[in-house]
Amino acid sequence: MDIADTFYDDMASAYHLIFADWNVTIEQQGKILSALLPPPALAGKVLDCACGIGTQALGLAGRGYQVEGSDLSTAEVERARQEAGKRGLDIPFRSDDMRLLHTSAAGEYGVVLAFDNALPHLDSDEGIAMALAAMYQRLRPGGKLMLSLRDYGPLMEQRPSMMPPAMFMDEGRRRIVHQVWDWQDERRYVVHLYITCQLPSLTWSSSHFTGHYRALTPQEVASHASKAGFEQVQILQPAASGYYQPIVAAIRPLA
Repeated sequence: MDIADTFYDDMASAYHLIFADWNVTIEQQGKILSALLPPPALAGKVLDCACGIGTQALGLAGRGYQVEGSDLSTAEVERARQEAGKRGLDIPFRSDDMRLLHTSAAGEYGVVLAFDNALPHLDSDEGIAMALAAMYQRLRPGGKLMLSLRDYGPLMEQRPSMMPPAMFMDEGRRRIVHQVWDWQDERRYVVHLYITCQLPSLTWSSSHFTGHYRALTPQEVASHASKAGFEQVQILQPAASGYYQPIVAAIRPLA
């Protein structure tokens, strides 16, 4: 992850527009994730260490989990705070780098999450190792790690130049979301995210956001997790979990 990359700061106010209905997504993801976790009384504290504007944190907190959130983007952290306040949810949000997690206490959490393709923002295997070590250290023994990411295996072979556009409706007006990918090498690509909205005047407004990714497969993430000391590492495919991306799940051993 390039610390100077402003992708998420730039799109903090518009991030919800990539979903058909963000409020519905919050509820759906909260339901899906709660089915993969112990109940709130047993789960302990949940750290969402790539919280963005709060999609998973809000969904889980709404289901009774004790959640904290952190993210490198200060603008998204502030948006997440505002969204929690609107919903009457008590969620501490703070700025932090998932490679360090210096604002989160060691051994404090029963669950650590990093969802929505957060890990591929890290630009090297060393960065992945740092992040997984930080997550491992924040988990209590027996605590659960869950990471979600794109299934990059086929994508690295195909090297697509764009993702298919999605069109949503907002009170009868169209909203189109699409991505253009500029591949830099066999793994790295620059994403150009476009959000184009039809206005009440029937004219159009378009926003463009640019970010950087380094593709890796769920199998590679699972291997990194094993090297970091995690056990019971498994890959949950969408058909099994109900989540839209593969999930790598693992446990910090008891001893």
